[in-house]
Amino acid sequence: MFWILFLFSSHASNAPLAAGLDSTPLELNYHLRLSQPSMHLVEVRIDVARVSSPIIDFVLPAWSPGRYAIYNFAKNVQEFEALDGSGRPLPWTQPDKQTWRVDTQNSGGTVRARYRVYANDLNGSFSQFDSSHLNLNGASVYMYVDGHKEDPLTLTVDELPAMMPAWKIVSGFTSSTGQKSFTVPSYDRLIDTPVEICGECSLSEFRDHDKTFRVLVHNYSTGESGDSVQEARNTAMRATLANELITVVHSEMGMMPPPDFDTYTFIFHFAPDISAGDGMEHLNSTQIIMRGSISEGTVQEAVETAAHEFFHLWNVKRLRPAALGPFDYTRENYTPSLWFAEGVTSYYAYVHLLRSGLWSRDDFLKRLATEIRNFEMEPGRAMMSAESSSFHAWFYDRAPQMQETNFDNSTISYYNKGELLGMMLDLEIRSRTHGQKSLDDVMRVLYHNFYQAPAAGIYGQGRGYEEKDLLDAVNTVTGGDFTEFFEKYVHGTEPLPEAQTLALAGLNLKVSAAPDAGPSIGVSTQAEDLGLRITSVRPGSAADLAGLSADDLLINVDELPLAMTSLRDRLKIYPPGAEVPFTVERHSHQERITVKLDPPPMDLYSIKEMSAATDEQKTVRDGWLGLVNGAGGSSAGAALTSR
Repeated sequence: MFWILFLFSSHASNAPLAAGLDSTPLELNYHLRLSQPSMHLVEVRIDVARVSSPIIDFVLPAWSPGRYAIYNFAKNVQEFEALDGSGRPLPWTQPDKQTWRVDTQNSGGTVRARYRVYANDLNGSFSQFDSSHLNLNGASVYMYVDGHKEDPLTLTVDELPAMMPAWKIVSGFTSSTGQKSFTVPSYDRLIDTPVEICGECSLSEFRDHDKTFRVLVHNYSTGESGDSVQEARNTAMRATLANELITVVHSEMGMMPPPDFDTYTFIFHFAPDISAGDGMEHLNSTQIIMRGSISEGTVQEAVETAAHEFFHLWNVKRLRPAALGPFDYTRENYTPSLWFAEGVTSYYAYVHLLRSGLWSRDDFLKRLATEIRNFEMEPGRAMMSAESSSFHAWFYDRAPQMQETNFDNSTISYYNKGELLGMMLDLEIRSRTHGQKSLDDVMRVLYHNFYQAPAAGIYGQGRGYEEKDLLDAVNTVTGGDFTEFFEKYVHGTEPLPEAQTLALAGLNLKVSAAPDAGPSIGVSTQAEDLGLRITSVRPGSAADLAGLSADDLLINVDELPLAMTSLRDRLKIYPPGAEVPFTVERHSHQERITVKLDPPPMDLYSIKEMSAATDEQKTVRDGWLGLVNGAGGSSAGAALTSR
């Protein structure tokens, strides 16, 4: 999987046939008609000229880069048809779930494919078309012609809903909100550029490091139409969002080399009726979706998400693992490096929220303490490495799960462990070089060596890195040897020495139980009418030793009901080690199971400065927590304009 670099777009079901097709570039013109928002149907037309092969395959991806899960977008395609240049039907078949194979022998060299896509999900991978807007993520809508993903193409919006003639069109392609036709260098760029078309949305922009940054906000307001007070609040929140983005962008642009774009577009949605928020990075844009209307809380969360997604423009969109470009859109593309591509990106989001001044030192250390707690509470940390978590992301990165899994006990998050590995690498580098170097230097070296290198193939600039290249870059920057670090904590599953690493910066990691905490039994539960349903049992816990199981329903504790009271509160009346009878329903049968209670969980984590830190520790700490390496500081001069 990771070890094979796919240089061609042919997929397994038709590789021998596709290999014999004419690779001469085709003339490709994509068209959108948006006439049925109430039915959530996007109409797509693809005109293909200069066809010389006896067949061509139209393929819709099974997944979308940035989301490591197979979604099979083809399930929402309907009414596919193929025509020649005169409008006569051409025969077609489906050799697999996502491929439409058109017989072009009598096409006269021109093929027109037409189909409709059902789109009603506001999400970083899916698409949504309704009476308020169109949000289009290309992999879920646009087919490609197999063997011709690298061909240039045009995209034209032919028709907008009649009741919304003043809709704005905004994407990484647009230069004005009225632009309806775009020239696109390749299919990869087409689906890497989300499109938002909306009426009730705002657009502002600012300049930083000689680049233009646009901020589009699409908000489902909770106020009544014409509510001037609510609109004033919304306007104030939009201004806060944009102004805080200015500081984050300034900080991140100051650390990394200037990216190769003139304009970058932030697309924000604030939607109270969705089940979960989302964020997705793209080459010169990002899309961020918040659950809830625009408010102080959702704006803060949106800025924190933007700090992550914006740093992706360097780390993963340009500096990328070798498996992530060129892409095979028909199957999983495996890599062991998501801990670095995603987790270290999250670490730098925290770093730049600190450097920009949006977070205090206490905010930063509190967030890192939370990440340490989350990792140490994971049973899977002893059995899954950072590389394995990355490699197996396709099982659990928002992938649909119909089969019950043991993920709670057997997996870790490559985001979470990657953040901690980023922190540890940064502090180790600073300590070993006496404050002269940092992880910032490693990021810049990697970017220079791989993205700024000559193109290795048809997929854009530069080349992808292998996992060993990360270690080589750290060793180059430090002049030392981090092999043992990578063997233990990246390839392996040895316990992370967070406390020892933080001590390098004169910081103490403190772990304790909550003062009012009672005993525990080591289960996760969800409330039901009759009690608490166990969703997972921690290995080696009191519940495990007593024989409790996932799916058991806990009804009573020592005859006291759990229907209206939390398990935590029920157990407070007992000392650790007490043997307590539970009434348990399992497969519609009730039984009593006695559990010997565990001590209160040690789940309070904090990071505090040492009062007697050495000069060397202070050097590392001040360099880490201060505004250094030219990366922080004021964004004075950046002006926000609205249009």
